[in-house]
Amino acid sequence: MQQYFSEVELRLGSDYVLTKEQAHHARDVMRMDGDKIRLVHEDRAFFASLRMDGGMVVAHIEEEDFRQTEASLQLTLAMALIRREKFELVLQKATELGVNRIIPFVSQHCVVQEKKEKAARQMERWHQILVEAARQCKRNKVPLISGIVPFTDLGEYCSMVNLACYENAGSMASLISDHIDGISSATVVVGPEGGFSFNEVEWLKEHGFACVTLGPRILRAETAAIYACAIVAERGLQ
Repeated sequence: MQQYFSEVELRLGSDYVLTKEQAHHARDVMRMDGDKIRLVHEDRAFFASLRMDGGMVVAHIEEEDFRQTEASLQLTLAMALIRREKFELVLQKATELGVNRIIPFVSQHCVVQEKKEKAARQMERWHQILVEAARQCKRNKVPLISGIVPFTDLGEYCSMVNLACYENAGSMASLISDHIDGISSATVVVGPEGGFSFNEVEWLKEHGFACVTLGPRILRAETAAIYACAIVAERGLQ
């Protein structure tokens, strides 16, 4: 069953006219007519039947879907800028894993740097990736994403528990799972391809972030982000 997000309020028994992009996907890509779809607006979901009405694709809202697809644990991922295709992979998988908020940031060893002249177009692309991923995995909410922030702004995005994934944390360092029992929110920080500098690690510790290990192997930045989110996401299911 396909899902689409609505920017207008949805009501039982009413009709929703799909946007141009949604209509193209439903009619021309999926070739639907009379099929059931799932519509979502502000965490409320409904089942609707599609029909073609001239050049429009109309969904008649028939039933509310009370299933809850959002985890109880609020998860923020602070992700350093990495190469475009890898960063976009993180956006997609973080959405599937239930991340609520994503904070892109620049740190000392970032290979990729912010291009302010392309910021608006980049944000639009990132948002569309989040929308599509949330639609595909049947989430009731699209994750929020901030503009790119400097490393030292990360203190503004703290949660009940704050963790920094650090490849040199050592064999005696704590695991993510050691910190997430009985919590309602968490912020996880993942660095760039070049890792965190010594000064950045010290700054994180001074601002309440616990440095955690992801095991004895050095993971790529995108792998570390997905792995860390998956561990916290499992706690959100309990």
